[in-house]
Amino acid sequence: MASHEVITAIEAEIQSQRAGRWRRLTTEELHQQSPHAFDSGWRVEVAEGEIRPAGVDHFLVVIDAAFPNSQPRILAPGMGSDFRWPHVEPKGLLCLRPTSVAAPAADRIRLHLGDALELLNYPEHKCSAEFEREFGAYWAQQATRSQDSLRVVSLVKPGGKSRQVFFHLDNRLSRLVVADTKAEVKVWLNSAGSPIGDRDLLPGLLVRLKKPWAPAEFPKTVGDTVKGLPEDAVRATLLPGRRSLFLFEATTVTGPVFAAVLAAGAKSDKIKNGFRSWNQVPLEHIKRAMAQQRVERVVVSRVDAPWIHGRGHSTEQAPLQACKVAVIGCGSVGSEVAELLAKAGVGELSLVDSDDLMSANVGRHLLGISYLGWNKAKGVATELRRRLPHLKIGSTFTSKFERLQPAELDRLAGMDVIVTAGLDIEGEAAVNAWRQTLAHPPAYLSTWVEAYALVGHAVLLFGKDDLMTRFDGERPAFRLTDWPSGTGGLIVEAGCGNVFQPHGAVDLQTSIAMAAKLALDALLGRVPMSCRRVWFGDREAVVAHGGFAREGFTEVNAMRQFSW
Repeated sequence: MASHEVITAIEAEIQSQRAGRWRRLTTEELHQQSPHAFDSGWRVEVAEGEIRPAGVDHFLVVIDAAFPNSQPRILAPGMGSDFRWPHVEPKGLLCLRPTSVAAPAADRIRLHLGDALELLNYPEHKCSAEFEREFGAYWAQQATRSQDSLRVVSLVKPGGKSRQVFFHLDNRLSRLVVADTKAEVKVWLNSAGSPIGDRDLLPGLLVRLKKPWAPAEFPKTVGDTVKGLPEDAVRATLLPGRRSLFLFEATTVTGPVFAAVLAAGAKSDKIKNGFRSWNQVPLEHIKRAMAQQRVERVVVSRVDAPWIHGRGHSTEQAPLQACKVAVIGCGSVGSEVAELLAKAGVGELSLVDSDDLMSANVGRHLLGISYLGWNKAKGVATELRRRLPHLKIGSTFTSKFERLQPAELDRLAGMDVIVTAGLDIEGEAAVNAWRQTLAHPPAYLSTWVEAYALVGHAVLLFGKDDLMTRFDGERPAFRLTDWPSGTGGLIVEAGCGNVFQPHGAVDLQTSIAMAAKLALDALLGRVPMSCRRVWFGDREAVVAHGGFAREGFTEVNAMRQFSW
C-alpha cells in the first residue's frame, strides 16, 4: 500500500490542477474497476469541451498496492469499451507512456494527466495513424476466438500480392497452419511430427489490404469479409461443409502484419437448392446466403524464418537462410553449436555422428533422457526439426566421417562451412586431409576444449589452409594446458575402458558460443582470413586440478582472436 506521504503528495498535485473538482474514490468504487486490483484512486472532473470525445466528464486516477514501484493508471469511463479511440482499452483504461519509478509521485501523476488530455485531443488524422500503426494489437484485442482454443501459424511470405494460399486445420491440436504452397505446409508439419497428405489441405485466400483497418472496420460477417474481393478467389475459398480461411496482410509503418478470419462451412444442401453441383451455384447466391453468417476473427502467429529469427527486422536473415552448414561430431559441443546456428537462422544443417546417446552424456548434451540410445546425429536432427520446423535438415549421416562414401562426401563438399566439434585426432585429421583434396574446399571450423573446459579453441580455415601444420604430433602446438598422467585431464569411466574429459554443461557454454559466433562470422563474411579464437578460462583452476598452465595462458575469462 502506498505510504501516507505518497497519498498526500498525489492529492496535493491533483488539488493544484483541479481545485475543488476531485474526490477520493470509495472502496466500492475501486472494486468496480476490476480486473485491475487498485489500492487507491481519485475521481477528477473534466470540463465540457476540455477533450474531443463527447460523453467524458471525469477521469479516474488509480494506483495499485505496488505503487510507486508500478505505474499509475488513468481511466476515462465515458470512453467505454468499443475501441473508438486509439490507446483506450476496455472500461476506458488509457494506455499511456510509462513514467520513471524514481520520479516523485506528484510529478508522475501530473505527467499522466497531461498525457491523458493530449491523447483524448488527438486530431482525426492522428487517431487514424495510431490505429494503423498498432493494427496487430487491436486485432488481437478484438479477436473473437482465443489463441488457446485455436492457434493460427503462418509461413506465408509477406510482401506479395493477394493470392491463393493453403492451410491445414488440425482440430485435435487446435492448430491451423497456412503457407503459400501445399509443399510448405506439408514439410513444416512433417518436421513438427504431424505428417499430412494433399487431401488434408484446403485453399484459403490471402488479401492484401490497401491500409490497415481501424477496429470499427473489422469484419463481423461473411458479407463484411468478402466485400470487394475477386469473385474467382471467393468462390475457391467459400467451400461447402468446410472452414474457409481469409488471411489479411496489412502494411504498417513498422512492417507487415497478418490477421485472419474463419468462416464456418457453407451448408451445401440448403444453398444448392436445386443445383446439381456446388460449382453451378451462382456466386451471388452463395454470398447472399452466407452474408449474415458471423465469422471468427483469429490472431495469426508468424512462424516464417525472417520473423522467427529477427522479427522481420534482421538484415542477416536472408543470407543466413541461404547458407548450408555441416556439423561433424554431435556430442556435447557439436549438438549445442548446431542448435545455436539453427536459432541464428542458418537455413540448412547436415549432421554427422556415429555415436549413440548414453546416460552419461545426457547431463551436458542438447538431447534429454527421452533420446537415450538414439544415434546422436539422428537425435539432434529430430529435436531441431521439432523445435524449428522451418529448418531444413540436409543430410544425417550415422557413421564416422572416415567411413562416409564418395557420394556422401560430395554432399558435404557443397556446404558453406564444415564444423568439426570435439572430434578425436583420427577424425580431425581425416576431415583436414579430405579438404585438401577438394578444388574449392568449404570453410572449415574446428572446435574443441581442453580438460575441465578451462580453455576452448575455435580454428577457422579458408581454402587449403592446413590444421595439422600447427599440431605438435597429435596435439595442437598452441594448447594452453598440460595434464601429466594421473592429474585428471582424462578420467576412466566406471566399469569400462572409456575415458572422458571432466567438465560440465556450464563449463562448456563459453567455448560453444565462441565457436558458433565464429561460424556465423564466416558465413556473413566478417572474417575474411583464416584465424583462431581462444577462450581463456580460469588459470588458477588448472593448477588446482593438478594440471600445468603453459606460458601462453596469460589471461583469465577472456576471448581473443589470433591470425592463423
